[in-house]
Amino acid sequence: MDEVISALLVHDQAHHLLPVRQVLRVRRIELVEVRSCQEAATEIARAVPPHLVFTDVSLPDGTCLDIIRLARQASLRVNVIVASRIAELGLYLEATEQGAFDFVDGSCVISDLVYVVQHAAENAMELRSRVGRLHAELEERSSPEKPMRGGCSI
Repeated sequence: MDEVISALLVHDQAHHLLPVRQVLRVRRIELVEVRSCQEAATEIARAVPPHLVFTDVSLPDGTCLDIIRLARQASLRVNVIVASRIAELGLYLEATEQGAFDFVDGSCVISDLVYVVQHAAENAMELRSRVGRLHAELEERSSPEKPMRGGCSI
């Protein structure tokens, strides 16, 4: 069964992320929208956090850097894409250094958004899958050895 991809939009002005919202809906990605860092923190802290987070640069109670920090603390991989109205090289560098998966600006065309969403979702799913396999392997290795039949214990 295919895993349902989920995304969180964090914004204080809905019109700014309209193209992102449209791409996510066309791709049938489960979508939740919030308007603050505090609300985002609740969503990201869930046992199964969203795969993707698209965030505005500025929010009423913080910035995209706060959202990136929250995502780094999530129980599973969360890829953050920062959405800015204008291209800002300094912000781009800072966001990616802090752990943002990507950065899109107002000049981003739909085909670019589709590409970003596709690769961010694939990356999150792959990394979550790897972590799941590692946990299963560790559990298997740490389980007590089964005794051999008919053998002697010393």
